[in-house]
Amino acid sequence: MSDYLPEEVVLEILHRLPVKSLIRFRCVSKSWNSLITSSAFINSHLTRSLSLPSNSNKLIVRHCVDNPYVDHYKLIDDNSDSFDQIQSIELPRRSRRIQHFQLIGSVNGLFSLYDQDCYILWNPSIRKFITLPKPFSFIGCFRHAFGYDPRTNDYKLVRIAFPYKDNMSEEAKPRLIEVYSLNEGCWRITSASFPPGIKVTDWYKPAASLNGAVHFAAEYEPGGPCGPLVLSFDLRDEVFHMIPLPNVTFKSTYNDHTSVIGGSLSLLLYYDRHADNKCCVIWVMKEYGVVDSWTKQFTVNLNRVLGLQKNGNILVEAILSRPSRCELSSYDPKSEQVKNLGICGSSYNFHVDNYMENLGLLDKPNEAVFESRVSRKRKCRLTSDEEERLLQKARHLLQEAIQEEESECQFQQEIVHQHEVIIHQQETMLLTLQGAMTHNERVCQRQEAFLCKQATILQQQMEKIATLISKMEKMDTVKSKVVFIIQELRGQAEVETILQQQMEKMTFLKSQLERMDTIKSKVLFLIQQFRGQAGDVFSGAGDQSLTLVQQRSSSAGQEM
Repeated sequence: MSDYLPEEVVLEILHRLPVKSLIRFRCVSKSWNSLITSSAFINSHLTRSLSLPSNSNKLIVRHCVDNPYVDHYKLIDDNSDSFDQIQSIELPRRSRRIQHFQLIGSVNGLFSLYDQDCYILWNPSIRKFITLPKPFSFIGCFRHAFGYDPRTNDYKLVRIAFPYKDNMSEEAKPRLIEVYSLNEGCWRITSASFPPGIKVTDWYKPAASLNGAVHFAAEYEPGGPCGPLVLSFDLRDEVFHMIPLPNVTFKSTYNDHTSVIGGSLSLLLYYDRHADNKCCVIWVMKEYGVVDSWTKQFTVNLNRVLGLQKNGNILVEAILSRPSRCELSSYDPKSEQVKNLGICGSSYNFHVDNYMENLGLLDKPNEAVFESRVSRKRKCRLTSDEEERLLQKARHLLQEAIQEEESECQFQQEIVHQHEVIIHQQETMLLTLQGAMTHNERVCQRQEAFLCKQATILQQQMEKIATLISKMEKMDTVKSKVVFIIQELRGQAEVETILQQQMEKMTFLKSQLERMDTIKSKVLFLIQQFRGQAGDVFSGAGDQSLTLVQQRSSSAGQEM
């Protein structure tokens, strides 16, 4: 390797060099290039870096902006209060989605990104990324995680598949656990079984990678114990373990997720979902795997916690005037003061991690899209003018092919861009329609509730009307009886009136008859006197008068 230094000394020197120098030193010789790009050297260089105490003062910050959707990465000096930007790193690939890449996780300086069934590993320190092969196809939803196993020096991507049920009455299908190994270079379905009665709660946050395992925030399904817990997946043994929290009463939370803060496993619990300022309680496991070492470390009344600075301040995502716009801020837990750091982006897309230089992916081949443009030099000499002309012609044809390919690529890019614009418009329309449908559904629900209420009132009114009709029918019957009685009473009254009139007439006639009897008596008395005085002369006339009076008296008696 060197005529002056032993190989062991050169190897020890190279192990101590930064990544940027090692990338440059590949050009020294073929032997150095083979050594630096070998898997053994990459692993030993990482092992030595991990064994040393972390004295890096650099943070790598991911923030995303909209219109256009671009992912930005910045190196920040964490050793100063000014939070100065050292360098801006560009992700060499744009997302094929309408929005940003989904960040699966970052560990040892490597980032794992997801984009429409396409998984990417990116090493910003060597400016290289690779696209992983597609995993197995399942119809369902997925939870991803990215971690590192120091026992096997292997990076692994974990995908938990939750298959959809064919119908609502069908029982839930078993979870499928897929693992991609960077050393093996392929996906495989493991025999790991997902714990029953457990559900994952942090669907879109990066899972914490620590001690050769990835960790998810989880909770028990309804019917089981209450409270959050941590679900870990061992990357070497490929089995799940449950890490409970202390026996403390927890309030109802939302959007919990795991993280690594200060080198310890942490669980971040968020409260007050609909408030402007969310309350975040940070639990830290001081000794990994020991449940009693859980400690309630911080309580932050801000939107989202991102990490910890060297000075002990907490990096948070603070909401600006618009809900979708946030700014990276530093929160001092002692003074409870918040300092804006001047880095803005869309909400829930910030990510902060310690920047670590790593040679990972250096031994992997370049992307296939670039391999077609690489040509090997012909190891021959031109010996005649004819061969030189043929070579120039070949070069000319190659240039034309390259230009034609570039034109075609540009045309395809324009078409893809147009399709992206159309898809974006369609997505906007779908979101609008979804909002309108949600609004209409709420209006229909209110109208349905109002109609149900009106139907109940109408039913009550109908029952009242039926009761009234029944009462009216009874009243009609009573009325008929009363009318009949009244009619009968009216008839009896008329008879009584007629009888009264007849009685009055009879009384009058009786009084007249009594009066006539008195007159008759007087007349008879006068006649008798007259007879005695007048003698016989008047006897005949007296008899006639008496006869006439008797006839009239008998007539009056018959009339009575």
